[in-house]
Amino acid sequence: MIYTNLTSFLIACVISLMQVSIVNAQNSKDEVFAQLRKKYGSMQALEVSFSSLEPVSGIKGTLKALRSGKYHLTVSDRTIVCDGNSIWNYVPARKNVTINSVKSRPSTSLDIVLFTFLYNYQPKALQEFTIGNSIYHGLELIPKSGKTAMGIKSLTLFVKKGGFEIKRIQAIEGNQTLIWDIQSLKINSSLRESLFRFSPPKDTEILDLR
Repeated sequence: MIYTNLTSFLIACVISLMQVSIVNAQNSKDEVFAQLRKKYGSMQALEVSFSSLEPVSGIKGTLKALRSGKYHLTVSDRTIVCDGNSIWNYVPARKNVTINSVKSRPSTSLDIVLFTFLYNYQPKALQEFTIGNSIYHGLELIPKSGKTAMGIKSLTLFVKKGGFEIKRIQAIEGNQTLIWDIQSLKINSSLRESLFRFSPPKDTEILDLR
């Protein structure tokens, strides 16, 4: 009888500990998400230095953007500028620039993801990862709608354990994985409006597709 009662007691303790662990895990992912919301929720402007890992590795660039949709992107072989209505894609080596309407812009660009993840997604899980010599928390987010947001099925933000600076972003879009490593991320800096206007250099071939 004593043995049975002791066994029942131990089982009850294990169940209680499991429930506490689940609650703590729930609080952890919610806490990280809340801290990210606190840090980035008022973001109206951003400056990012990044490198891509997937689907193409080794592409490095800088991005300056406003929540309004204006941005200035520089990568190794081109500069892309958007004034909110039109997009200029300038390739110096070819001495040409292609102009498109903003409607043709991909919805999974880095700035759109950063400006919208706090509002279109909700936390699903928090895991621990080792990247290089550092330990990171990977916060997996899923669309609030339960389907997709901007075509993205899931989004994982990597922050160093004990901190809330975003260091890596992974997005699952259909069957494709997009990964950006973030070297630096500044928010709400003053960006000149001239950054979002593009004047083609002399002798540049212009292809206007608007």
